Amino acid sequence: MRYLRPVVLACTLLLTTLARAGDQDSDRWYELWLAGSRSGWSHEVVTTEGDRITTRSDMEMTIGRADQSTTIRTSTVFIETTDGAPVEVTVSQTLGQAPIEARYVFREDDVLAITGTGPGAREQPMPKPAGEWLAPAAASRFLAQRLASGAEAVTVRTIDPSSGLTIIEVERTGIAKAELEVLGRTTECFQATSETAMGPVKIKATEWIDADGNVLRSETAMGAMTITMVASTRENAMESADPAEVMISTFVRPSRPISYPRRSTRGVYTVRLTEGEMPALPASAYQSVEPAGDGAARVTVDLGRPIAAGEVDRAEYLASTSYADTGDELLRELTAKATEGAGDDPAARAEALRRFVFAHITDKNLGTAFATASETARSCRGDCSEHGVLLAAMLRTAGIPSRVAVGVVYVDRFAGERDVFGYHMWAQGLLETENGPAWVDLDATLNERAPFDAAHIAFGTSSLGETDAITSLAGIAPLLGALEIKVEEVK
Repeated sequence: MRYLRPVVLACTLLLTTLARAGDQDSDRWYELWLAGSRSGWSHEVVTTEGDRITTRSDMEMTIGRADQSTTIRTSTVFIETTDGAPVEVTVSQTLGQAPIEARYVFREDDVLAITGTGPGAREQPMPKPAGEWLAPAAASRFLAQRLASGAEAVTVRTIDPSSGLTIIEVERTGIAKAELEVLGRTTECFQATSETAMGPVKIKATEWIDADGNVLRSETAMGAMTITMVASTRENAMESADPAEVMISTFVRPSRPISYPRRSTRGVYTVRLTEGEMPALPASAYQSVEPAGDGAARVTVDLGRPIAAGEVDRAEYLASTSYADTGDELLRELTAKATEGAGDDPAARAEALRRFVFAHITDKNLGTAFATASETARSCRGDCSEHGVLLAAMLRTAGIPSRVAVGVVYVDRFAGERDVFGYHMWAQGLLETENGPAWVDLDATLNERAPFDAAHIAFGTSSLGETDAITSLAGIAPLLGALEIKVEEVK
């Protein structure tokens, strides 16, 4: 059994939504610290040439996972005119061995999205982001103007290039003058509390900002952990990382052990955060959720009573995306091989695919953050996220709508720990049940004995779409290290 580290995705989201530099040309370096350990760096360069402003941001962060580590890299380039009109966005993210690349070209009536590179690149027109929003340099210019006017609260809507054309809203409140030691000298600045909202994902931070709208320091809580970004020199920022261990430290010890978890068919759990309310949890074929009072939620996982999914945009869950890249020739070959002899029944074909993925990934390890399906098909290595993404892509290749779920799974022992819930990812296929089409859970990290069990709790789902893969899964970041699970019943 292997575990996805959702903190990897949360870090990617967070570090690409921090304030950009103002409209002045600049070259800024930052140190990145996670849970008190030096974990990486961020570098931002703003240049002006003619009537174009280019904002380039690069980030590298290493995260410990038991006795292994994972390094994530993100590079974004946003080109806008000097009057703030968006021109082009490019993004490259390396969460596996190969980068995921995309380019968005703003045209008069729409945006041309180009994902992937070479012969496999996909072009698709997309609608422009709805409503009023500001490109990065224009957003920072607006922030600087509001700070100069003495505003105590500022709200900015802009774009997070790492998640395509997703609009983010950054609300800064309680803005007050402050002093901060930066690079060995005391600097006058502003201190503020910020909340960054990207759909259902909300990230709160304390920020120190200079008069030009540049972040000097930020401290962001992710569950029980804190990410700190500090203005620095290139030399200091590039010092070797000593990453924090963020897998074992986020295991959840339930109220009591579960006997024979892999045989369980019904489980009832009360889940809560040590502070605040639980976010909305998803329903699936086997999982239902209801309020339990005091900000908690009661989750019932019952494999004997499938719940219909209701209306589903099947095209969204059959689409080829950067992660579920179903156009890959090897994926098509593997899907045909896996389903040979399985017949026409979609449920039988889905189970054949699940078993095939379990056997195909022979090098089960924690060294990959979030690889694409085509990469995993070739490398045959990875943890639960690689199992889940590969299975989701193969389900789509077989004509079965799919998505991935992220949550926790109970294990008797793992990484030297016993009787814990660890963060996990698995696939779901839209399959016909006695109650109609339902999102049936399929865990490819389990062996051939059973496709799923009631010792799983889902906290979020993702279609693996271009604007959905990061944000949907990063939404569970507030749970990390702050989750409590009471085992009410398990059969």
